[in-house]
Amino acid sequence: MRDDRNSVHLNLASQEDLEALAGVGGHAAAIVDHRPFRDWSDLRRAGLSPEEIDRIKASGVGLGAPSEGPIGEPGSGGSADSASGNLGRA
Repeated sequence: MRDDRNSVHLNLASQEDLEALAGVGGHAAAIVDHRPFRDWSDLRRAGLSPEEIDRIKASGVGLGAPSEGPIGEPGSGGSADSASGNLGRA
Protein backbone atom coordinates (compact mmCIF):
# COMPACT_ATOMS: atom_id res chain seq x y z
CA MET A 1 0.00 0.00 0.00
CA ARG A 2 1.21 3.52 -0.80
CA ASP A 3 0.30 6.85 0.76
CA ASP A 4 0.14 10.32 -0.82
CA ARG A 5 3.95 10.50 -0.97
CA ASN A 6 4.18 7.17 -2.84
CA SER A 7 5.80 5.60 0.21
CA VAL A 8 5.45 1.86 0.66
CA HIS A 9 4.45 0.58 4.09
CA LEU A 10 5.75 -2.84 5.11
CA ASN A 11 2.71 -3.63 7.27
CA LEU A 12 0.29 -2.83 4.46
CA ALA A 13 1.94 -3.48 1.08
CA SER A 14 1.18 -6.53 -1.02
CA GLN A 15 3.86 -9.14 -1.46
CA GLU A 16 4.15 -8.05 -5.10
CA ASP A 17 4.81 -4.42 -4.08
CA LEU A 18 7.44 -5.57 -1.59
CA GLU A 19 9.16 -7.79 -4.16
CA ALA A 20 9.62 -4.75 -6.39
CA LEU A 21 11.53 -2.81 -3.72
CA ALA A 22 15.31 -2.73 -3.78
CA GLY A 23 16.65 -4.38 -0.66
CA VAL A 24 13.39 -6.15 0.15
CA GLY A 25 12.73 -8.45 -2.81
CA GLY A 26 13.88 -11.81 -1.47
CA HIS A 27 12.40 -11.09 1.96
CA ALA A 28 8.92 -10.11 0.74
CA ALA A 29 7.17 -13.38 1.62
CA ALA A 30 8.79 -13.50 5.06
CA ILE A 31 7.81 -9.88 5.71
CA VAL A 32 4.18 -10.64 4.87
CA ASP A 33 4.26 -13.82 7.00
CA HIS A 34 5.70 -12.08 10.07
CA ARG A 35 3.43 -9.02 10.20
CA PRO A 36 2.62 -6.88 12.07
CA PHE A 37 5.78 -4.92 12.78
CA ARG A 38 5.50 -2.34 15.53
CA ASP A 39 9.17 -1.33 15.45
CA TRP A 40 11.92 -1.54 12.83
CA SER A 41 13.80 -4.10 14.91
CA ASP A 42 10.80 -6.44 14.56
CA LEU A 43 11.92 -7.03 10.95
CA ARG A 44 14.61 -9.31 12.33
CA ARG A 45 11.79 -11.87 12.78
CA ALA A 46 11.53 -11.90 8.97
CA GLY A 47 15.24 -12.68 8.62
CA LEU A 48 16.53 -9.19 7.85
CA SER A 49 19.87 -8.13 9.26
CA PRO A 50 20.27 -4.74 10.99
CA GLU A 51 22.14 -3.51 7.92
CA GLU A 52 19.30 -4.56 5.60
CA ILE A 53 16.78 -2.86 7.88
CA ASP A 54 18.84 0.35 7.81
CA ARG A 55 18.96 0.27 3.98
CA ILE A 56 15.20 -0.19 3.76
CA LYS A 57 14.57 2.66 6.20
CA ALA A 58 16.94 4.92 4.26
CA SER A 59 15.06 4.21 1.02
CA GLY A 60 11.93 5.93 2.33
CA VAL A 61 9.91 2.81 3.07
CA GLY A 62 7.66 3.14 6.12
CA LEU A 63 6.33 0.58 8.58
CA GLY A 64 2.73 1.79 8.47
CA ALA A 65 0.46 1.34 11.45
CA PRO A 66 -0.31 -2.36 11.99
CA SER A 67 -3.96 -1.57 12.70
CA GLU A 68 -4.57 0.18 9.34
CA GLY A 69 -4.64 -2.89 7.11
CA PRO A 70 -7.77 -4.55 5.75
CA ILE A 71 -9.33 -7.16 8.03
CA GLY A 72 -9.12 -9.91 5.42
CA GLU A 73 -5.35 -9.62 5.04
CA PRO A 74 -3.57 -12.03 7.40
CA GLY A 75 -1.15 -10.21 9.63
CA SER A 76 -2.60 -6.78 8.93
CA GLY A 77 -3.92 -6.23 12.46
CA GLY A 78 -6.91 -4.60 10.79
CA SER A 79 -9.72 -5.46 13.17
CA ALA A 80 -11.25 -2.33 14.66
CA ASP A 81 -13.29 -4.37 17.15
CA SER A 82 -10.32 -5.56 19.16
CA ALA A 83 -7.64 -3.63 20.98
CA SER A 84 -5.06 -6.07 19.67
CA GLY A 85 -6.31 -6.13 16.07
CA ASN A 86 -6.45 -9.46 14.32
CA LEU A 87 -2.70 -10.01 14.85
CA GLY A 88 -2.35 -12.40 11.96
CA ARG A 89 -5.75 -14.02 12.11
CA ALA A 90 -7.84 -13.64 8.96
